[in-house]
Amino acid sequence: MLKKITSLLIICSLCVLVTACGPSEEKVAQAQQKYAQLAEIHNQVVEAHKNVDNNSLDEALTELREKITEVEGYNLAEMNDEEIDILIQIMDTLISSYERHLNTLTNIQEEEEAAVLVPIPVTLVNQTELSFEEIKLYESKDVGIHENLLSGIGEFAQGETLTGLTLQRDVENTPWVLELKDVNGTVYQLELLTEEYNEEGIKLNLVYDAEQETISLAV
Repeated sequence: MLKKITSLLIICSLCVLVTACGPSEEKVAQAQQKYAQLAEIHNQVVEAHKNVDNNSLDEALTELREKITEVEGYNLAEMNDEEIDILIQIMDTLISSYERHLNTLTNIQEEEEAAVLVPIPVTLVNQTELSFEEIKLYESKDVGIHENLLSGIGEFAQGETLTGLTLQRDVENTPWVLELKDVNGTVYQLELLTEEYNEEGIKLNLVYDAEQETISLAV
């Protein structure tokens, strides 16, 4: 597997010396800016490539790196504006290729991660004296908006059992968060350690400490 595609420094290694009979400073600046864009997308692809096991893009990425080497071999001071325009078009084509490969690598990573996710059924038992109007279950690193699992169901009251919940254990055993909001508006967040649960599922009992005004989980 090819994992030795190196990052580029985001600087223009093209010659920047402009002579009196050479290209315009404006055209040289355009070439430098385009090379910086090319270097940036190259580096993004390098990092994405490191995160996948699939090696189907190795040859294509090697060829692209060789084409960048060819681009770096041009001496802008020896080119006219028209020739630099052609060089910029070449870099645009390389950038487009890298963008396609970046999209492919993103999809590959998502598929590889999904392949190792283990679904774990969760049963929740309310052994507290509280009623809850919101329950959310999400991976701890997920900072997005989370669905209220009680939406359309009603309150989760004392003594009731809630089934049909699922969390996903990944290869890193990323913790999950069980977020509860009672009818008085108090929010509780409990950490779920996925490495402690098996594929057969887990039954979690909500227990309330009135003195501390906290909720804990009992298995």
